[in-house]
Amino acid sequence: MFAAFTSLRTKLAPVARTQFTAIASAPSPAVGVSSTNLSSSIFASLTGFRVPSVFGSNQARFVTYGREYQPSQRVRKRRHGFLARMKSRGGRKVIQNRLLKGRKYLSH
Repeated sequence: MFAAFTSLRTKLAPVARTQFTAIASAPSPAVGVSSTNLSSSIFASLTGFRVPSVFGSNQARFVTYGREYQPSQRVRKRRHGFLARMKSRGGRKVIQNRLLKGRKYLSH
């Protein structure tokens, strides 16, 4: 039963080690790299987005969501309309249940 977990652990273990070796081998601030560049490079490698600089105008901080739904009456009626419900067996059950419940609107 646990054999699957051990094989999974051996597959994942080298990946986890290589992530942190780059951070450990980063040059120290005494070599000539400022501490802000070092911390921002470590932060960027861990989080997946760039750290804002003091003068930076091209910052990529956040991902915008919520532009997926572009409403269309035609598509709405084709997917959820009365005729679309009547095409399938499950859709006819939906119409029947809404009728039995006494809904004013059976579908779109």
